Amino acid sequence: MPVIRLKGRAISVKVRTIMLVALCLVLLAVGAVGRVVTSREDHHSGSPMEPTSGIPDEPALSRPNAEALLKTARDSLEASRRRDSSDDEYFFANGIWETGRPLCIRCNIGPGVVAAALASSGADRSLVKLAVQTIDPAIKEYQARNGSLGPGADDEEGPDIQTMTFATQLGMALYAIGPQLDDNRRARWTEALRGATEFLINNGNYAWYTNGNIALGNALVAALTWRATGDDRYRAVYWDAIEFAQNPGDKWPGRGLVITKKPTSDSGADGAGYLTEARSGGRPGFDADYTQVQADMAAMTALVTEDSRAVRLTNLLVNQLMPRVDQTRWLLNTSNGSRHTDRVRFVPFTTSALTVLARRGRPDLAAVAGAQSKSSAAYVTSDRGEAAYKMWGYRLAPTIMAMR
Repeated sequence: MPVIRLKGRAISVKVRTIMLVALCLVLLAVGAVGRVVTSREDHHSGSPMEPTSGIPDEPALSRPNAEALLKTARDSLEASRRRDSSDDEYFFANGIWETGRPLCIRCNIGPGVVAAALASSGADRSLVKLAVQTIDPAIKEYQARNGSLGPGADDEEGPDIQTMTFATQLGMALYAIGPQLDDNRRARWTEALRGATEFLINNGNYAWYTNGNIALGNALVAALTWRATGDDRYRAVYWDAIEFAQNPGDKWPGRGLVITKKPTSDSGADGAGYLTEARSGGRPGFDADYTQVQADMAAMTALVTEDSRAVRLTNLLVNQLMPRVDQTRWLLNTSNGSRHTDRVRFVPFTTSALTVLARRGRPDLAAVAGAQSKSSAAYVTSDRGEAAYKMWGYRLAPTIMAMR
């Protein structure tokens, strides 16, 4: 019988076969333990996975890829808008994207932002109307006199996080279709955005480090307000806010930007890092899921401002995540995070950051952003309601805008 010699010991082919079968069974069992979860607002850390090889070379901004993504978005928006039968829980009526579940205020805006993004791409100018039908009632219903946008969610003490998430999506819709709105409506949306920023200023949010993704989201709100109004006051708020998100000072020990690979280029394209995240009462650290949310915020900021600091931060965050991404299935390993502490945990890798950076000329990401954006659109649109609709606004819509 043929044998294989290993470290001086003879192992028969038959025995080796038995060992291999046993190993395969163990690996299958381990794989069954892993769970793929839908990305929400919580996040976690762990040791990186090695990237998977064999990635198709499909540039992010190629016309066929862009057209395929736009079609996926259009078809999904139409399927979610239309009510096919009395049993269909997913439909749009009176400003609400119904899901058969309690209304999530900040999630409900997402499909409207996608409609705005599609309208800005020239796919269907009539989608401006759908964006307006989503956003106008929400502003009227939820903006308070102090500028806040909606009450806080069940686990939030106040309206500040709700205001930030609502305002970022309102601002992105205004960025996309502002020129297509009539003067009065554009002024109302702009004032609603300004009011939200003033609330965050007066509420002390620009001096309070909740977590990295929140601090960066607050910076994005100020950036969008600066862009919409042209008011240099909001430019100053934005500049201070993006610095605070990375370097909050001695009052916030252990918070801010952690560099894991020091970049040699000003763009940060060859470096890596993350903003810290912590559970209530926990230690700040790395959470891959929330780092993806940070990448969302940084990418949107880079898209609308073209600020080199936002571009640098987006590069650092994406580079921190990429070694943890299975590029055959576009799943992000979020195991053992500072907020998501599961020992084995994966979420879809759906951020728009790869497309935004590819648009800015990163050749390594241009080679994979097409495949990633196609996968992202499929993941995001396969789920509807609750946090999923917010991902339409945070991830699908900016990807479409970056492809314009």
